[in-house]
Amino acid sequence: MGVPLAFSAYPPTSFPLRDLLVIHHLRVSPDDRVCEIGVGSGGTTVRLAKVCREVVGFEISKATVAALRYLEARHPNLRFVHADITRPDDTATHEGTFTRALACDTLEHVEDPEGFFASVAKLLAPGGEMLVTFPNEPPEKMHGITRFETREELERLVTGAGLQVTGFGAAKLSPWADRVAETLGWGPLRATRAVLRGRGKKPSAAASPPAAAPPQTFEETHFMRQMSGWKKLSPVVNLYWHGVLHLMEQRGPSFEIDEGFRATDFRDCQVFVTARKPTGSA
Repeated sequence: MGVPLAFSAYPPTSFPLRDLLVIHHLRVSPDDRVCEIGVGSGGTTVRLAKVCREVVGFEISKATVAALRYLEARHPNLRFVHADITRPDDTATHEGTFTRALACDTLEHVEDPEGFFASVAKLLAPGGEMLVTFPNEPPEKMHGITRFETREELERLVTGAGLQVTGFGAAKLSPWADRVAETLGWGPLRATRAVLRGRGKKPSAAASPPAAAPPQTFEETHFMRQMSGWKKLSPVVNLYWHGVLHLMEQRGPSFEIDEGFRATDFRDCQVFVTARKPTGSA
């Protein structure tokens, strides 16, 4: 059973469609202790806190943790921790604590993927399960700093950390969910951003600033800089997104998994990995 698609008025979120992947593929119960690595806006973390015994969000950005602290008062079973997941000292006190761990769109920003999976394995209790999904993009379009050329390269890191792979493939939206997402999600979001950023007039080439490097932490994103301003509108905006997500689910699971990358190029897709820590592991 996946995570129920619970409504949360806070924090402000920007089309959290990744939650649909989580709710169908991360099996949780009210007894689970869950950690999310790379919490971003905190929306998925809060959704998990509504149904799980304890949730800890590990986030490398200190500013992001500070901005999300108010959510701990709203959810007593939720805690945010400023930590670099690849540094053992940052997570040592949490080793063997969690029955579930997830990371969505985080691994591509991690300099040390081997250390990442080693840490996930240490954080999980024996029998615990992991879900990791991220865009594996070719060099010419990648917005992160880490990519994998072959599926074997990634699988070796997972198994090398002592985890047993239980699911491995490419995740993509179903045709119905994709139509809903484009019509009611990305389309309105692009229009809103264009208005807010004053893109009604095309700037001259001379006035165009050089392209900025893609953000590698949430605090570097435009959304993070504007998040406090969106806070007062958060209940209304989140209710809209909640309705869109429910509509995307109307014809079955919103995400299809191409197990084994049979019809998908591993080098340019949304990778989906689930794994389990053996019960006999320390």
